[in-house]
Amino acid sequence: MLSPIHTVLLLILPIPLAVSRDDQRTIQVVSELLMIDSKCPATIVVHQVDPSIGEEAGEEEEGLVNKFVEINQQSNPVILLEISSLKNFSWNITEPLCQNVVIFSRQIEKVISIYRQIKGNFYVNKLVVVGQFSAEETRRLLFAIQNEKLFVLLEKIGRDLELYSWAVNNRTSLTTIRSHSNVSTEMGKNRSVKLLGRHLLIATLSYPPSVVIDVDGSIRGIEPSVMESLADHLHFTYDFVQASPNEMWGEIFGSEGHFSFTGLLGMLARKEVDLAVGGLYISSIRAPFISYTEVYNIGYETFLVPAPQPYAKWTALFYSFTWPTWMATIASAVVVVIMLYLVANYSSQGSTSTTRNNVFADFQFCCLYVIGNLSNMQVQPQNITSNANRMFIIWWLFGALILTTGYRSGLISYMTFPFTPPSIDTLQQLVDSSLKKLVFGGFLKSILLNSTKELERKIGEDLIPNYNLTGMFVSLGSGSSAVQSNLNNLLYMAATMYPTTAAGPRVHLIKENIVPAWVAFGLQKNSQLKPYFDKGIQRLIESGLIDHHTTMFAKKLGKWNPKKASNDLISFSLDSLQGAFYLLGIGVVGSILIFAIEISLKSVKRLRPKKDKLFC
Repeated sequence: MLSPIHTVLLLILPIPLAVSRDDQRTIQVVSELLMIDSKCPATIVVHQVDPSIGEEAGEEEEGLVNKFVEINQQSNPVILLEISSLKNFSWNITEPLCQNVVIFSRQIEKVISIYRQIKGNFYVNKLVVVGQFSAEETRRLLFAIQNEKLFVLLEKIGRDLELYSWAVNNRTSLTTIRSHSNVSTEMGKNRSVKLLGRHLLIATLSYPPSVVIDVDGSIRGIEPSVMESLADHLHFTYDFVQASPNEMWGEIFGSEGHFSFTGLLGMLARKEVDLAVGGLYISSIRAPFISYTEVYNIGYETFLVPAPQPYAKWTALFYSFTWPTWMATIASAVVVVIMLYLVANYSSQGSTSTTRNNVFADFQFCCLYVIGNLSNMQVQPQNITSNANRMFIIWWLFGALILTTGYRSGLISYMTFPFTPPSIDTLQQLVDSSLKKLVFGGFLKSILLNSTKELERKIGEDLIPNYNLTGMFVSLGSGSSAVQSNLNNLLYMAATMYPTTAAGPRVHLIKENIVPAWVAFGLQKNSQLKPYFDKGIQRLIESGLIDHHTTMFAKKLGKWNPKKASNDLISFSLDSLQGAFYLLGIGVVGSILIFAIEISLKSVKRLRPKKDKLFC
């Protein structure tokens, strides 16, 4: 609940002594002001009786008070308090409920005292003070109380009314309500002036795409576009003031009564600026020191991690099958070799067939035959003497066909497209990884450490505060760090610093978010700008302009697409076929070594007979 000092409306209405007055128009102006954005159920009327004004003026004033009470009693409860002397009056009424208050007084020096005592005894929403003062006295009263909903109404000769108000730009405005004009229309003109061209200082930081600060110092982005729309609607001008890049949103240091602040938070707390923009989250930690506007967006926090690097192309020779499939294939081949060999040897016992018709009785031939089948080279013997071997070979060839087709398909796939290990997609996987978790500042770390969820507390323990936002993203290139930030910021940095290449994405966005957060603009504590910006932001949200600015700015940026497809014709490159050349090279080297060994053995055999002859 807001403090009364922030929700009070002050109106001064004169009661002239020498001229006639239109009580109905005066009451209408007061009623109009009380009804604007009012949520209070009752009205308190305080009438300060002043005997020095004379009997006729006193009766005129009393008649105005009675008429106002009579009219307002028809819609809301009214309490009437008559005061003859502040010294002798006892405030023995205390109401916790919201009240509108109207004070009738001719003594300007007494108005502020009554105002303070009313606030001390009631929860005041709007305060209307009816009196007769000069324009200069009215201005002094406005600046003495300094409330953005402070109004003074002066009645002039000819029944024209002048409505003065104090604005947040520390100056007064004047609206003249002519005797022949419509009160509601003229009151609306007064409300339309809003911030009256006040010049605001707005703190910001480089946090794309919310705020983008170019090399030449120009500032653009989603929030500057929103601020431009608010400036047009609320009638104010502004300049941006950049916070230190190493402080960004800022942190709180010290203890009770000796706090110090940095970044956007410090600039607002020290009242160096009027407003702060740049992806500022609403937090109970910051709330005691600054105020916030209405929420205009919801932000999501997650991590950007190094993308898993593709395996070397030569590994496609092995990754076409899983390891269990490889083991089953090798075991099947061994079983087939043994069965063919055993069956052939058993069938050839006692048979007069030639060696050519018992080819499977040769173990080496059995091995080469099975390997040839798996290599899709079908070398069939001319004659098979065993029916068991014929049946066995039929089923083996069928199985080998399936195995070779599957392996060949997987081989082509892995040679054509990059094959990578599984990526990190959940927070639990991130916690289990060896990556360093980097975050800017200690704000989010403190929130996660106080979380009720064990996983979030664990992430908070692992987070390493960093004070160089760009340096954090540069460290992603090393492959040993994960960076935490707002989702939109991560997408922007991925698109600009790590665009997807022909080899695939260089970074990967975790699919699971940490915590959603409300995004708003920051204000000085108890800032009188808040009601203006709250209404302005609500108007932009309802009209769809917030989403419009977000969409329009996003269209100007390069999009990060981790699954970027290429329409180019895919050809097998040397890199794609490196496995085949590796095997060919290994085969050539192996053959040369075996050939060299065979030559050496033959040379040794040739030398032995000569040595034997010498000994003989």
